[in-house]
Amino acid sequence: MKKIYPVILTLLLIYFSFYYTNKVVGLIKSKDPIMVKIEKEKENYEVKAVNAKVDNKNVIPGKNGKVVNESESFKKMKSYGEYNDELYVFDEVEPTVSMDDYYDKYISLGRNDSNKVSIVFKVEKNDSLEDVLNILKNNNVNAAFFLDGVFLNNNKDIISKAIKHGNEIEVLSYDSSYDKVFFEDSLHKLFNLTKKEPKFCYADYDRKEVLLLCDRLGLHTIIPTINTSINSFSLIKDKLQSGSIISLKSNSNNLNTIINYIKQRGYNLVTLENLLLEQLEK
Repeated sequence: MKKIYPVILTLLLIYFSFYYTNKVVGLIKSKDPIMVKIEKEKENYEVKAVNAKVDNKNVIPGKNGKVVNESESFKKMKSYGEYNDELYVFDEVEPTVSMDDYYDKYISLGRNDSNKVSIVFKVEKNDSLEDVLNILKNNNVNAAFFLDGVFLNNNKDIISKAIKHGNEIEVLSYDSSYDKVFFEDSLHKLFNLTKKEPKFCYADYDRKEVLLLCDRLGLHTIIPTINTSINSFSLIKDKLQSGSIISLKSNSNNLNTIINYIKQRGYNLVTLENLLLEQLEK
């Protein structure tokens, strides 16, 4: 027993030595002009997280914020030799309320604090999908394609082309129905093609069968902000706004005109995933 006391005493001395050293280092760091400047200026570079907006049936995505990691920022600036606001290191902060808390609600609009909008296509048969992909590529635009499972099974070449060009692919249905077994099988096949987990389902209107199935599968269900059938260009001119999800028929009619008009209005066309992203872009 007597042999244990010296060991305990040694450990206590080591602990208090580390504790005292860290205190001294922390005090010196807090008085350093670089750290003083970081403490004074950091709020000018931090961004508050924005909560998702939730109502009875719908959710609009929130946005992560960022706070200054003082220790890592100090380390980088100290290595550089002086304060430099380009050397701030940030930690990402999640909002209190996220869209990922609400798979049981529809998403019909992205945030209105950016100039982003997204085009989506509902694809049940080929139509002129090859022409659509070429127009998108020529305009340097990506879109989201919701594909029926039967189409997915029979058109892997053109789907691979869409993926190669940076477009987003999601599952629409299976033979126009929402049988859980067939839908999940389509999701599995889609993952094998894209190597990315599916994220979204599609509904033209409030469809409980779609929302219930996709909620169980951890997928968000979108209802387009602007759902075009005929007179698509006129409808877009009337209803276009920040965060719009624009559903177009899977053909090339007016597509060039629509893309050009959206760009002329100052909007940036992005994929659905990008439009609804809550994480900060790297």
